[in-house]
Amino acid sequence: MATLKKFKSSAPLWGMDVDTFWISMQKRTVSEYLMTTEHLHKHYEMMFNFSRIPINHTAGGRSYTSDTPCILFRAPYVLHSINTEHTYTRTGLAFHPCIFSEYGSVLDLGRLRGRRECMIPCTEEQMEYLDQLLSRMQIIWRTGKSEKPWIALLAEVLYEVSEMLPDDVQPECDTPPYIQDLLLYVVENIGDDLSAQTLAKKYFVGHTKLAKDFKASLGITLLEYVTAIRLTQAKRWLTEGVSIDAIASRCGYAQESSFIYMFRRQTGMTPGEWRRNMH
Repeated sequence: MATLKKFKSSAPLWGMDVDTFWISMQKRTVSEYLMTTEHLHKHYEMMFNFSRIPINHTAGGRSYTSDTPCILFRAPYVLHSINTEHTYTRTGLAFHPCIFSEYGSVLDLGRLRGRRECMIPCTEEQMEYLDQLLSRMQIIWRTGKSEKPWIALLAEVLYEVSEMLPDDVQPECDTPPYIQDLLLYVVENIGDDLSAQTLAKKYFVGHTKLAKDFKASLGITLLEYVTAIRLTQAKRWLTEGVSIDAIASRCGYAQESSFIYMFRRQTGMTPGEWRRNMH
């Protein structure tokens, strides 16, 4: 019998990251959920919202709004944020792409395959059935005796959610493998030269092809992605009290003034002003 692999902490940029898979917050009721700072993970993430409340979700350069029960789906490395000021009930589910290598004969993303992110409105009947599956997954997760029943339930959840996608939603293009590697490299090396020319040489492609593949895969340009990653990490360091000149250097800016210009252009405030407003 295989043992359930639970999550572990990882880089601060990702927050809690996934070793293999996890399920948490089983129908947890919260008074509000504000995550206005964009962040990302190395895993697939699905958030099941059971409540009829207004919820705003940004991911991959797109914005979604819903006031009905819904599912938020995010692929690895997709920048996202979420915002609601209402009481609602949710369950979180996440799984690392590596499990498809081991359980590819069972797991299938179906119509979710190739999608970077989406918001799927659901009926209460659909959510009730999904809740039954998620509850069983939670029980297996807590006992931790075998992962195969958990995987079987995940397969059923993926199938049901995939079938809920509206027929008029067009599938997105598959992300080339080198783009997936590039995304991880950017996240782990935000202080390096991350220009299209430099990354194109690293991954042995033309910079024009890299730019085209990146925009097709993520919906934003490489520069927008790199800037967002650096801005996200810079905000974390600002809240931790790191000096502005040190943050500029860590984010790959030779001059502190260049970093301040980028930060003010993106947020409307200087790093110092942003830090003061956070307190």
